[in-house]
Amino acid sequence: MRVAPGLGLPAPLTELALRADELAALPVRPRSALVVENEVTYLSVPVPAGGLVVWGKGFDVDRVGRLPWLADSDVLYWGDLDTHGFAILDRLRAFLPHVRSVLMDRATLLGHRDRWGVENLPARSRLTRLTPAETDLYDDLVSDRLGERVRLEQERIDWEWALGRLQPR
Repeated sequence: MRVAPGLGLPAPLTELALRADELAALPVRPRSALVVENEVTYLSVPVPAGGLVVWGKGFDVDRVGRLPWLADSDVLYWGDLDTHGFAILDRLRAFLPHVRSVLMDRATLLGHRDRWGVENLPARSRLTRLTPAETDLYDDLVSDRLGERVRLEQERIDWEWALGRLQPR
């Protein structure tokens, strides 16, 4: 994870990689957290003031969801805009139901049509923890209503577009 100054960690620390139990025991109280799916985004995105950025590593997001100090934080999740990205979001909400998705919406997907790729093995699971808008978009992806096996990897989203939407509440 990458941390903002003032979270109670020694001043020179800006990035940490710890075992899950050690990470959970840290005496931090972030106001906000951004959980991202892949490493390129993790390394590039700005750390929110008074907060942190966590690399969720796809389906390893369970470890993130178990961090007790995220329960009272404003948590955003930014995953790939594909069926697996929504499955990971659904999984994270099993631990942190208040998580809000960011850049995983219809406007972002349709606004980047020229950057779409193909999802090799789309998920087809029933996801019960998505919002109605997320569910509608997930259903469109599963049923190929927007195109065959559409996906938009988070690192392919226009950076200015992304930065304008990554502000915590």
